[in-house]
Amino acid sequence: HPPTGCGGKMQCASVDHPGGSSCRHCRKDSRVMSQAFKLILSLILLSLSTLSPKYLLSQPLSSNHPSPSQHPLHSRGRFCIRGSVRCGKSRSFRQSPTNLRRLRGGEGFGIGVGIDNSGAAFGMEKLVEILNNCMNPDLGIRTKSESELSVLADKNYGMFAHNLVLIMLSPTAPITVKQQAGLYLKNTVSAKEIPRLEQLQERWLSVPPSQRQEVKDGLLRVLEDKDLPVQKVAAQVIAKIFGAEIKVGGWPEIVSRLSTLVSTHQSTRIPVTTTALTALGYVCEEMNEDEAPQDDINQALTAIIANMNHNSADITLAAVNALRNAIHLTARNFEVEAERDMIMKMLCEAASSQEPRVRVVGFESLALIAEKFYGKLGPYMEAIYSLTVSALTKDIDQVQVVAIEFWSTLAEVEDDIIFENQHIHLGLTSGPRTEPCMHYIRAVAPHLVGTLFGCLMRQDDIDEDSWNAAKAGATCLELMARVVGDPMIDYMMPTVENHIQQSSWRSREAAAMALGSILDGPSKEKLGVSISSRVVDIMIPLVTDTNELVRDTAAWLLSRLAQHVPHVYQGDAQNAAIQGVVRCLDDTPKVATKGLSAVWHLAHHSVKDYTNSEGPLNAYLGELIRKLHAVAERSTSTPSHSQRQGRDGSEANMASIAYETIMELVKAARPSQQAIVEETLQHSINRVKQTLAEANGGDEGKELRFLLQSQLTGVIEACLSVASGDLSVRVSSDVMQILLSILHSSNTAAHQDCLRTAGLLAQELGQSFSEYMGVLWPYLAISLSDTASASNYITAVLATSDMTRALEGNILPYCDQILTSLLNGLSSPTVESRAKPPTLSAIGDIALAISGNFVRYAPAVMSVLQQATEFDMPIGDVECAKLRNELWEGILTAYSGVIMGLRDASPAEFSDSIKVHTGTMVGFIRKVSDGFASVSGTKGIEPLEGVVRAALALVGDIAGGCGPEIAVGLQLPFVQNLIEGASACPEYSQKTRDTASFARQAVYGVPLQI
Repeated sequence: HPPTGCGGKMQCASVDHPGGSSCRHCRKDSRVMSQAFKLILSLILLSLSTLSPKYLLSQPLSSNHPSPSQHPLHSRGRFCIRGSVRCGKSRSFRQSPTNLRRLRGGEGFGIGVGIDNSGAAFGMEKLVEILNNCMNPDLGIRTKSESELSVLADKNYGMFAHNLVLIMLSPTAPITVKQQAGLYLKNTVSAKEIPRLEQLQERWLSVPPSQRQEVKDGLLRVLEDKDLPVQKVAAQVIAKIFGAEIKVGGWPEIVSRLSTLVSTHQSTRIPVTTTALTALGYVCEEMNEDEAPQDDINQALTAIIANMNHNSADITLAAVNALRNAIHLTARNFEVEAERDMIMKMLCEAASSQEPRVRVVGFESLALIAEKFYGKLGPYMEAIYSLTVSALTKDIDQVQVVAIEFWSTLAEVEDDIIFENQHIHLGLTSGPRTEPCMHYIRAVAPHLVGTLFGCLMRQDDIDEDSWNAAKAGATCLELMARVVGDPMIDYMMPTVENHIQQSSWRSREAAAMALGSILDGPSKEKLGVSISSRVVDIMIPLVTDTNELVRDTAAWLLSRLAQHVPHVYQGDAQNAAIQGVVRCLDDTPKVATKGLSAVWHLAHHSVKDYTNSEGPLNAYLGELIRKLHAVAERSTSTPSHSQRQGRDGSEANMASIAYETIMELVKAARPSQQAIVEETLQHSINRVKQTLAEANGGDEGKELRFLLQSQLTGVIEACLSVASGDLSVRVSSDVMQILLSILHSSNTAAHQDCLRTAGLLAQELGQSFSEYMGVLWPYLAISLSDTASASNYITAVLATSDMTRALEGNILPYCDQILTSLLNGLSSPTVESRAKPPTLSAIGDIALAISGNFVRYAPAVMSVLQQATEFDMPIGDVECAKLRNELWEGILTAYSGVIMGLRDASPAEFSDSIKVHTGTMVGFIRKVSDGFASVSGTKGIEPLEGVVRAALALVGDIAGGCGPEIAVGLQLPFVQNLIEGASACPEYSQKTRDTASFARQAVYGVPLQI
């Protein structure tokens, strides 16, 4: 033990040692030691620089491997191991007597007296009390205390932040209060909502720089606090303040100071090093790759990697976590082989660490690498494969989940690359992919599927909602199937057939889960050959298994088969398969919900693929609908209060799916099954009337009644859509009565359903619907003016179109208000873009309906349409192209409607309204034609068939309505190309070809020979 003196240094051997810093012997010894240290350090670094990074990476991945601080990491800037060896001390961390007095509260940062906004002193004990009350179990006390803190922050935020740090530094304040002070300070500079975050950051930046610096210096001192929970909070606050400072280039020294703090306490104070690394990782997380200085990135990486093989598991974990948070900053480092090798080596070692927590973060980091640096993975794939397989066969569940996540991420990346390359090839997107697909998943699939199946067999006996290796494995198989395609069936089916009839419930459940997981990926042809009715025969007994998890997965598999392989529900296995689904409906809500999904997919399949014949469900239609009504009633019957308290949330979901499935079943009904449709319709009408009568009893079960009304209205709409004969007329009075009752109620969620149903009923009744229009109009007008809600507005517009086509001239009394609302919708910048196309189509419907009376609206409408034609929507992806096409079709349809409607106007009115705009219309048709290019073999983003047909119709309408001179003027090359291209496109319907013939006849006087 050295004697005191010389500032605490080792006392020199001089007999005339005077003590203190005046000793010349001490100063000399110090200089000699410093020079010796520098010389030795230089020799060490020189010897280390001769080692090859490739050699380092090739060494075994074991915890006994030398620390990265012993290896060079050749790089630009400061990204090298020698950068972690720092001489000198940062004054921020020097505990001089002055600083010690400050820490004790004597001056600067302390716990004694604070200053409020008026300059008056107040006791810091009061602030401590307020913070303590913020944790009080009494809500009233908590709310009052939080309000008091908010007031203090608003009055003088800089001083308030200063005082919070004083408390965090206090040696006497309770740990919980110090934590609360830190958390509150963090929340004053951080928020999830972007506008709020920007507001808070601006407030922080408005504090004088000197005062901000005091707060920042104080937070760095907190990292050296003896209380780890307070240190952890300080790390979060530092990162959030840095996130605000980085906007103005503030706090540039933070990485250096944290790196110094890491190296200073690396072997002496493990908690300080751990927290400093954590803070460094958080700071890296706040950095933007494109803006962060590369020197800072390199220095941070050096400090982090130097501690990834530390003797302390806590320090190692903190370092690996920090590297994970910094991966997005390493793009330039990944371009340098030696640096990339070192980073990957350290992560692979983390994934094979003796500490499970480190292994988890190691695999998480590898998954991030796969997502961000896919093109750089090649040299490391063999090692990663070995690590993941080892984890999946030997490790604990938490590690297995993240090991699987690596392959799931890789599958998603490759699926995206394949998708993008296909779209580039088809011309649907522009620009090359930065890296080609290396098909790692295809290469590994034959070997990995068996290992993943083993994870599926380690499921929990009680299927909890927690994410585990079994669920992660099933998800990974599904993602792999999308990439691998047909071969995935060959890899998996032998294992499925071998396990699906095993005595162990885990084997049976895993087999069903594996089969269901790989159905979305292989082609229909491959599934048709490989998944036969024999599979259904083997699988059906599982729906009555004694284990609920097996039954649940079997029901899910039935749904997946109905979605992807519906042919298995036909032929010899049809009756057994349908009855198996029906048995699922009597099971628990979780199982029944999956059975409902199977029925929905089969019904949808019937609607889509069996338009002129009976599908697999038609023979069971009545039985299934009645069964589904019973299922829905089981979960929507108005419960007592005690029943509601214990109701499983899945029951309400089951009712919604049941009614949606009934709607789809009704749409699958054939004309010969009208009796079933009428039975379903009458049942739904009576049930809605019952809920309306129950409403008179008060608020008991109101939410459930409202939901039920909305769902039953949807069923009524579905029934009306397939009704034939006079069924719609016979029920119209009852239907309108319940629709108006719901619209008059506070059940706003059902208003859209009511308007859709009213529009459909108008189409069935025709002009007879006039008797209901007067009482319905006030509700329709409200929704037409509700441009703030896109869905509500669009529903009203579509219903208006339906009613306009039904009422024809009888819609005229409402046209002033309707067109005012529609034109406002088109011109309003707040209306969503998807609402514009149906609005345009509705204008065309009104023009057709009121014919010559549309003259008074023509100037305003044509002006808006001209503006719409001039709008150029950028086409960046398929969704933008789809919206552009819908907008074009709406404009073309509106023009055609106006031309056709104004044919009954006088020649002068027609000329003023239409002929003066022919140039605009023809120019827009050319715009469409240019986008259309050549239908045969084009690789541009082609207009949809509906757009082409609408353009051809407008060509014919202009030529036929504006006279011979205009028709001759339309004999242009682009018009001819449009007509001939549409006629030659094999994918286009006969309707489009007929429209092309109509346009040819109108322009050239002869029909097109098709």
